[in-house]
Amino acid sequence: MDDIEIVSGSSAISQLAPLWGEAAVHGGIGAFERFDLVREAAEAAADLKSEPMVVVFRREGKVASLLALRTERVMRARVAIALVHPLAQYADTAGAALTPEEFERATQLLAQRGLNMLLLRKVREDSGLHAALASKGQSQSASETALYIDLAAFGKLDAYEASFSSTTRRNRRQRRQKLEALAGPLSFAVLRGEDALPAFEKALNWKRAWLADRGIASPVFDSGAWEGLLRSMVLSGEGIVSALYAGDRLVAVELGFADEATYIAYLGAFDPEFSSASPGQEQMLRTIAWCFEQGFSRYDLLAPADDYKRQWTRKETGVAIDDYAVALTVLGRGVAEVRRRVRPLARSLYLRLSPEVRLAGERYGKPAAAVAAAAALCAGAVLEAMS
Repeated sequence: MDDIEIVSGSSAISQLAPLWGEAAVHGGIGAFERFDLVREAAEAAADLKSEPMVVVFRREGKVASLLALRTERVMRARVAIALVHPLAQYADTAGAALTPEEFERATQLLAQRGLNMLLLRKVREDSGLHAALASKGQSQSASETALYIDLAAFGKLDAYEASFSSTTRRNRRQRRQKLEALAGPLSFAVLRGEDALPAFEKALNWKRAWLADRGIASPVFDSGAWEGLLRSMVLSGEGIVSALYAGDRLVAVELGFADEATYIAYLGAFDPEFSSASPGQEQMLRTIAWCFEQGFSRYDLLAPADDYKRQWTRKETGVAIDDYAVALTVLGRGVAEVRRRVRPLARSLYLRLSPEVRLAGERYGKPAAAVAAAAALCAGAVLEAMS
């Protein structure tokens, strides 16, 4: 006998730890689907006046899969999104992959709770949600590729390094020597828990400064609730902080997470004073070496598929991702369609603005870009009708 239920509220969700143990028997629990993070995210969501909920899927009386969500307002519609968004870079289930039939029944329950739409961002092609969403959802025209280094295919660091040209290896040595000349001999450390916190905080400062210089706002690196959850993951030891030092000075940091046999490169930052010597590249290479030693099979560079990431993969290895919407009401259907059409253009328009304009616009920059995108689409529709 299969059944589905929805547990809502941070207090009720905090009691669900045993269910995660049952789900783990049926499938993996990703770095951002772990119970401790879900519990803390539920508390953060409640503080933000967002209703947290967990959809529980049972098969033959046993918990097989869990989907953690929270509510959000999108263009006046009440929408369910991934509970750990925007912290997590992917939306996924904990436990088994969902069938389209299970997912359909879950959406019916969500509709009964007064929700207009389910919106799941950055769903991987190999995730527990993809089969159900590919069948039941509407792509939001946000397709990207998450590139990864296939560590298992190379087998050893020596083979990976040999895949680079002699010129690249020589340039790397020269940058390393330049960095040592500027600041002192290099050393590398992988830190966990409280030991990792100072390096993590330094990386946050560098990241915030980098974003501010470009006039880009971040929903995570803003000293708010989601940044607090990220810090909590570091303190708990779930975050892997790799640090590169030159002499006694910290010059580059990366925060990563272990997702079964995959290492996720979540955040990289470096001291801009030494940018000419590319300390971030040296730190990254040493982190990749550590991943080989630890037996990881993949080094996930996350989306988007920037050119510099392709240089690191050495091969065209990546996983397709996309955003999906499932309309639960007529209002939800309209919002999904508008979002699908407007958001890609709005994002493009926003990123074309100069840093000075983005900074001047502050929180109004993105809405203004969305209005401009909507106007452009409407003008296009009028011209098409007249032709």
